[in-house]
Amino acid sequence: MSEGRPDGAVIRTPDRRLRVFVSSPLGELAAERRAVSRAVAALRLSPVMFEAGARPHPPREVYQAYLAQSDVFIGLYWQQYGQAAPGMAISGLEEEFDLSAGLPRLLYVKAPAPDREPRLAGLLGRIREEASVSYRHFRTSAELGHLVRDDLAALLSERFAAAGASAAGSPAMPRGPRALPVSVTSLVGREEAIEQVAGLLTQPGVRLVTLTGPGGIGKTRLALAAGERLHGRFEGGPYSCRWRRSPTPRWCWAASAERWGRIWPGPAHRCWRWPNGSATTRGC
Repeated sequence: MSEGRPDGAVIRTPDRRLRVFVSSPLGELAAERRAVSRAVAALRLSPVMFEAGARPHPPREVYQAYLAQSDVFIGLYWQQYGQAAPGMAISGLEEEFDLSAGLPRLLYVKAPAPDREPRLAGLLGRIREEASVSYRHFRTSAELGHLVRDDLAALLSERFAAAGASAAGSPAMPRGPRALPVSVTSLVGREEAIEQVAGLLTQPGVRLVTLTGPGGIGKTRLALAAGERLHGRFEGGPYSCRWRRSPTPRWCWAASAERWGRIWPGPAHRCWRWPNGSATTRGC
């Protein structure tokens, strides 16, 4: 593989294809994992499966290494949360999800799940609240295989289109952590809301815009769409920062500063509200 070209292009050997890491409990979703592997291979991509072979390393080191070398993350969830590794407060299943933060994610949840373990329900609730990625429901392994094949094809098409736009004249993005999570679906019917949020962020007197409303209505997805709309309008571009684990507002500013590589003391601000459809938008 050559990485010395002046234009930054990488020439890969024919066997180096995109690697798709598949995360799930191994036992209860064995048939589904096989279906996903077939769907990935049908697109001439490389499925990365934990059970692909024995390794002379601890299991945690194996899946961490596999994830570090993968290009796309697929998560499958049903009822089991899995066991926490020694010295860990979370299971390997949840750690795999957390470690995939820099990758495009495709998540699938099997239904019905009458005996879903509470910790897995909590993980799915966290994913839903953060809304950094959405997940799709399925019932059979055959249905899952079709979903994965179609979603992966759409993801690759969107990535190809984005690369084409960059080559056509858009400034190249610097290497490093991904600024915004990759969206694999379009946000339909929210154009007016996107314009409102993006318009607020360009007003000189507005330093912070907060979207509030019930969980699951798409607040974060709307915010990400507004960030994408404003790409190129601000120095450094848009970034996504998680505040979920911040115990106090002061820590929220610290988390943001760390994400941007800045020192931010946390300025005072004031807020106002106005109606915006079914939710309420608050700008600060």
